[in-house]
Formats: sequence, C-alpha cells, structure tokens
Amino acid sequence: MEAAIKTVVGVFLKSAKGKENLGAKEFQSLVKNQLKNILVGTEDNEAVKNMRKDLDNNQDGKVSFQEYMTLIGYLAESVSTQRCRENESQAESSAQETAAANAEPQQAEPKEEPKVEPQAEPQAAKEEPAVEEAAAEEEKPEEEKPEEEKAEQDEVQPAEKQAEEQNKPEEAS
Repeated sequence: MEAAIKTVVGVFLKSAKGKENLGAKEFQSLVKNQLKNILVGTEDNEAVKNMRKDLDNNQDGKVSFQEYMTLIGYLAESVSTQRCRENESQAESSAQETAAANAEPQQAEPKEEPKVEPQAEPQAAKEEPAVEEAAAEEEKPEEEKPEEEKAEQDEVQPAEKQAEEQNKPEEAS
C-alpha cells in the first residue's frame, strides 16, 4: 500500500515537472502514458480535455494535486467495482458449473417409477361396478326391473306397434 501511494504521488510530481499543478499538456501526457490500460478514451484528445475540465473544480485551467487525487479515487473505485463484478460472475459461473456437474450424474441414473396412490385403485374399482350394474340392469327380465322403467316401456311399445302396423300394409301392396 505504501508503495502504491508513493507511486501515485511520484507520477503526479514527475508529470507536473516540479510545479504544483498539471497544465493541459502535462495532464494529457499523464493520462495517455499512465492510464491507458485503465481508462477508456485516452487517445481521444477531446475526451481528455473534457476530463480535465470536469476535474478542475476552481476553473483555473490546471489540475491540482487534490483534483488529481479525485481522478485517482474515481479510478480506484471503478477498478474495485469492476473486480467485484468479475468475482460475482466467476462465482456464478462456478455455481452454474457445479450445478451442471451435479445434474449430469442425476440424469444418467434411471428414474424411479411413480408410485400409485392407494386412492387411485378404489376409485377405479367403484367405477367398474357401476358400469356392470347398468349392463346387468338392461339384461334383467321385466319382472325384476323397477316399475318406472316398466311404465316407460309400456308407453314406447304401443307407439312401436302402431309404426309396425302402418309399415305392414305398405309391404303387402
């Protein structure tokens, strides 16, 4: 940490060439040479000029050591945020890889057959006798059928007999 602080101060003093502030040319040279790998747009003179203006709080056209430290603080925070995101995405990738690796053996194993609930069989058994009862009801002789069904059949039979009688004379002619 001490070495990093000495480097930050040394870069400023060397770029300022013994002065208290960085002029436009000195600031541009510092950004292009020292921050090209960490800061986007260092080759764009207009972008560097706008950065200098944004840092120049007292509007004197120069970057003081305090204003320079504002830039360093901003860059340090950006690097920290970027590394945290990289660590999070690496952790997510590792978690996904682990989950995928754990899922592969499970897919290879045969799945157990689903168990039939005990309730499913009695329901099916209840339905079958109802069907059988209806079929048996139709096959019962007339004496065993309920009186309502007999009455319905008696009403239908005379109508059927009339239809049969009407069809007979036509067949004869």
